[in-house]
Amino acid sequence: MTEKKAVKAYHWDEIPSRELKPGIVQRGFRSDGVLVTYNYLEPGCQGSPHSHPFDQIFMIIQGRVKLHVEDQLFDCPAGTVIRIPAHHVHYVEPPAPEDGTAINVDIFGPVREDYLPIVAYQGDEFSR
Repeated sequence: MTEKKAVKAYHWDEIPSRELKPGIVQRGFRSDGVLVTYNYLEPGCQGSPHSHPFDQIFMIIQGRVKLHVEDQLFDCPAGTVIRIPAHHVHYVEPPAPEDGTAINVDIFGPVREDYLPIVAYQGDEFSR
């Protein structure tokens, strides 16, 4: 019988963060096949149009932002969840000052290789 690894619990506030861009602070967490980011979006932050070769699930936990996906514009209050298909150009407008800091959770599948440095704190918890 294969020995199972112990399961570890974390808290977002204790996970190392990085400033992705001015006004965007990001933390990450992963499993073998999925990577999740927890992002603080400050009024005045600047998202830039981009796309990537994997799906993204975009959720707003707190605050309100506008999300552009290709030629669509979504007003996203807390509770909004949107699937952004692979290869679709997208970006977020910063929250309005009156809305304060927005908290957004993104789920990427499969794991984004370029984000592995932000989950290095998890060490060797995985099968790969």
